[in-house]
Amino acid sequence: MPTLEEFCTITAALRPRMLGKTPSGVRIDFAFEGSAESPHWEGARPVAGVDYATVRSDGNLDLDIRGVIGEGRNTVSYRAIGVSIMKSKTEAVPQELLTFETSDEELSWLNTAVGVAIGQGKGLDLTLTVYLVRS
Repeated sequence: MPTLEEFCTITAALRPRMLGKTPSGVRIDFAFEGSAESPHWEGARPVAGVDYATVRSDGNLDLDIRGVIGEGRNTVSYRAIGVSIMKSKTEAVPQELLTFETSDEELSWLNTAVGVAIGQGKGLDLTLTVYLVRS
């Protein structure tokens, strides 16, 4: 039976850029920067990326995310897809599926890992807990 293991907690500030109405819905790109803390490394590592979000007809957002944790040889790249459930105009609950890519030898096991993340967005602040699916 698969289990979830907490991998890291990401806190980030969002910088939205409205692209406008597209055939899929209203597109907003959310650049983000912040930090990630994890029992898999010491201290906080920088996080940066872009969430290419599309507002659906039901008011929730489809998410397509590209991000990096760390820098230099300690960089972990990740891709995520998901949905952000809008609780109000300024509060959301993002839910994501993640895959990882890294050349960091100590974290190379992430290259075959799958993650899930649940978070909370308030205003332009995001907190996200990433879990690894373990079998």
